[in-house]
Amino acid sequence: MRSAPSPRSCHRSSAWRWSALALALLLTACGGGGGSSTSIDPDTGLTVSASMVPSNDAEGYRFLTQATFGPTASDLARIKRIGYDNWIDEQFKLPIQSSHLSTVEFSAATLGQSQAYAHNVTHSWWTHAVREPGQLRQRVAFALSEIFVVSTLTVDDGRSAASYLDMLTVHADANYRDLLEAVALHPAMGQYLSHLGNRKEDGTGRVPDENFAREVMQLFSIGLHDLEDSGRPRLVNGQTVETYNANDIKGLARVFTGFSWHWPSAKSALEWWQCFWRTLECRDPSQDVRSMTGYGQAHSTSAKQFLGVDVAAQETADPKASLKAALDRLATHPNTAPFISRQLIQRLVTSNPSDTYVADVTRVFRAHNGNLRAVVKAILLHEEARRPPAVSLSTYGKLREPVLRLSHLLRALPHTSARFTAGGAAPFYLADDTSDPGTQLGQTPLRAPSVFNFFRPGYTAPQSAMAAQGMVAPEMQITSETSVLGYANFVATILERGWGQWNVNSGNWDIQFDLSGWDTLVGDPPALIDAMARHLVGHTLPDDERNLAVSAITAMPISATDATVLAKQRRQRVQAAILMVAVSPAFVIQQ
Repeated sequence: MRSAPSPRSCHRSSAWRWSALALALLLTACGGGGGSSTSIDPDTGLTVSASMVPSNDAEGYRFLTQATFGPTASDLARIKRIGYDNWIDEQFKLPIQSSHLSTVEFSAATLGQSQAYAHNVTHSWWTHAVREPGQLRQRVAFALSEIFVVSTLTVDDGRSAASYLDMLTVHADANYRDLLEAVALHPAMGQYLSHLGNRKEDGTGRVPDENFAREVMQLFSIGLHDLEDSGRPRLVNGQTVETYNANDIKGLARVFTGFSWHWPSAKSALEWWQCFWRTLECRDPSQDVRSMTGYGQAHSTSAKQFLGVDVAAQETADPKASLKAALDRLATHPNTAPFISRQLIQRLVTSNPSDTYVADVTRVFRAHNGNLRAVVKAILLHEEARRPPAVSLSTYGKLREPVLRLSHLLRALPHTSARFTAGGAAPFYLADDTSDPGTQLGQTPLRAPSVFNFFRPGYTAPQSAMAAQGMVAPEMQITSETSVLGYANFVATILERGWGQWNVNSGNWDIQFDLSGWDTLVGDPPALIDAMARHLVGHTLPDDERNLAVSAITAMPISATDATVLAKQRRQRVQAAILMVAVSPAFVIQQ
C-alpha cells in the first residue's frame, strides 16, 4: 500500500535517542467525591448527584480511561457537569454517526480497490475509535470483539468484518441473548469458526463440524469449569467441575448444521443448494453482511442433547427451533453471568477484580436478563472502579494493551489527517497495520492471532511474583523485552515523523501531530513535563519519574542560532515530554 519508504527504516536517530532516555520509565511500568447532595443541571434538567461527580481531574481521568478510547477535555468537563451515571446514559443514547461498513466501502472505493480488505477495516476502526462521539458504545464494542473474536487474518473480506464490528456496536447495550444469536449467525463468525455451510451427519462417516459448538461454550458463554457468582471455579472435593463434555459438543454441533449464506428473496426461485453453497447464480453483496439462513435440507434431524437440554428428533428439520433451544440454554446457564461479567470488568477496569465486584455485577446481569447496558453501568459505577482503596492499588488496575495507549494519544494530542480532511461520504484515517512488536504495537485491532484473542483472560507471567500471588495479567501475554522497546521507539517515531500510511496527495504520512500548544513551556522543563502529565493522565508524575523526565529534557539542546534548527529543538523537547509520559507507569498502567 505504500509508495514511499517506511518510517521505521529511515531518519530514526533522534527517535532512538528519545527511546533510550525513556526506556527506564517504561521498564518500571511493566513490573472522590463522596457527598450525597443532588442538584438539577439547568440546561439538561438532569438530576446530578454529588457522589457521581469526580472530585478531581485524576478521578475523572480514571473513569474516562475505563469508558473511552482516551480522556479529552470536553469529556472531562461533561462528567464534571452531569456526573458519571448521567454520562453513561447519555452516551448510550447518542446515535451512531457512521457505520464501519460505510467507512470500509468508502475507503476501498477511494483507494481504487475492486473490493474491501482487512486494511480497510483498520482504517475504519481507528477512525471510529478516535472520532466517534459515542465513545462508550465503541469502547464496549471493542471489549466484545476481544471476547467474541473474529480475526481478519482469516476473514479478509473487509465488508464482512466491518459488518461484524457494526453488529457488536449495535448490540453493545442489548441483551446478551440477542448478542449471542447475532454472533452465531453472522457470516464473518460462520467463516471464522467454520459453521457456515456445516452439514448434518450422513450415516456414512460425515459428522457435523464441532468447532463453533466448542468455542461458543468455552469462550462465548459458560467457560470450562463451573463457577461461583464471584467468577471463581466451584470446587467439589477440592477439584474443579467441567461444564461440558464431548457429548455436549456433539449434541450442540448438530444444532449448528444447516446454516449458510443468506438466501436473498430475489433469489427465491433458485434451488436451495445454490444459495447454501453461494454458487455464481446466487451471489449477492448482502450475503457478506446479512445473518445466515437456516437450510432445513442440511440441518440434522437427530435428537440433540447438550447441557441438560434434550431437543427431540425432528420429523421436519427446524434449524431455527434447534438454535433457539441452544442459545436459550447458554444465555441462562448459571455460569454465563459470572463468566461474561468478569471478562467485561477485565477489559474495562481491572485484571483482578475482587470476588465482591464480580458477584455484584453478576447479580445485575441476572436481574436485568443479561442487559449489557445495565451490566456496563454496574461495572463502571461500582465502588471498586470509582474509588479503589489505597491499600489495594498494588493489585488493582490493568496493563493497558498497546492499541488503547495509541488511541489515548490520538484523542489527547492535536493532529491532522490529510485523508480524513479530504472528507467524502465516510471520511477515514489512512491508518496502518501495527502488528510488528519490534517497531510498532504488536497488535492491530480485529487481527488477533487466534480465537483466544491477543491474550487470554487468565494469563499470568510464569515464575513471576504475580503468579505467586495468584494474580493474572492478560495483556502481559503480548509483552516482552522486544515489545517494550518497540513501543517506546514507535511513539518516538510517530511524534517525529507522523503515523499511518503514506498519503500521496499530502506527500507525508497521513497523521501529523500539532504540538505548538506546548511551545511556550519548552524553556521550563519542570513546567513542561507537569503540563504534559496533567494533559495525558490527569495528574503530575511521581517524584522519581518526574525527576528523570525533567533531567532528560533539560539535557536536550535549545540554543541553536539558526531559526529552523531552533524550531526543531523546541519541538523535540515537547516530543520528549510526551514520550516520557507515554512510557511512564501512570500511562501504561490503568489505575
